[in-house]
Amino acid sequence: MSKQLQAIIIDDAATYRKILNMVLGDINGVEIVGEFANGRVGLIGIQQLQPDLILLDVEMPEMNGLEVLEVVRRDFPEVGVIMVSGIDKRQAEITVKALQMGAIDFVPKPSEKSIEENVETLKRKITPLIHVFSTKKNLEKIKKITEKIYEGKKYEVSVKPSTSREDIKVLPYRVDLVAIGTSTGGPYALGELIPILPADFPVPIVIVQHMPPNFTASLANSLSKKSNVRVIEAQEGDILEPGKVYIAPGGHHMVIKREGAAKEKVVLGLEDSPPQHGCRPSVDVLFKSIADSYPGNVLSVVMTGMGSDGTEGVRAMKKRNCYCLIQDEATCVVYGMPKVVYENKLADEVIPLSNLAKRITEIVKLSK
Repeated sequence: MSKQLQAIIIDDAATYRKILNMVLGDINGVEIVGEFANGRVGLIGIQQLQPDLILLDVEMPEMNGLEVLEVVRRDFPEVGVIMVSGIDKRQAEITVKALQMGAIDFVPKPSEKSIEENVETLKRKITPLIHVFSTKKNLEKIKKITEKIYEGKKYEVSVKPSTSREDIKVLPYRVDLVAIGTSTGGPYALGELIPILPADFPVPIVIVQHMPPNFTASLANSLSKKSNVRVIEAQEGDILEPGKVYIAPGGHHMVIKREGAAKEKVVLGLEDSPPQHGCRPSVDVLFKSIADSYPGNVLSVVMTGMGSDGTEGVRAMKKRNCYCLIQDEATCVVYGMPKVVYENKLADEVIPLSNLAKRITEIVKLSK
């Protein structure tokens, strides 16, 4: 990293402030510039210290993490926030709200036997998030410098907008299912995507969002309350219905499988097989099961996320009728999963988040 990333810790528990201090102190390129025991004092610290990154506890006196995050997103939009959360249902609901408000990601508070074990557990989770955030921040700085150098120089780019059916690329086959994979930044991205889908959306949607148990149920409930389509956490044996969104439950792989004497019945299943790409649920597991068992044509969507989960699943589905959209780099919190799909030449279209819901609906409704 080219410059020290300045970070502060806001957590009311002295033990976790110590643990987080030890974690950040072990990560190259990070400088801890402040620690605060509640949200109200933490906000004063943010104003005075102007950090790049905040590690923010969910449950605190004076002001909780959600209240602090709301002010940070409004007044300090360039500051990154990683939530530090418990894993019970209430904290999961608060954390999901925080992610939908624009927090980078969250890390669950570990409960290992010793401080040293807690430090190692958190370090494994926080280090890649910080490296990705730092890289993105450096790239944004380079972009601003470049824009300043070329300020005043005009470059004309002709883009013909899609205004009629004739201008819109229509698939030569009917789409029967939408399959979405996402990770870091996904709760926010899904919050921008799912509520825009129309109530008469004509096919089922299956989603893998990398999250632990409790959090996926909270995400489904939150999305369902503000959407025209119904969003649920998937259960074993669910039958896919048009206009319904199924989110893979944390801690389980979600698959599509065939049942019945003649394998004529298509249902959702849950599996506890080993994690893939360090994740359970895994996008690849769902996508490959679709390639193996789903009888119809699929629109796949790979959105913001770290790593490469989803690429091999898209590759498998491409051997059937599968059309693939990826979220563009500019609107991703982490341009990892979509980037790998793109680099493997598996993406059919690259779409900004603000246009994804519209494009998905166009493809599904206009497909033949």
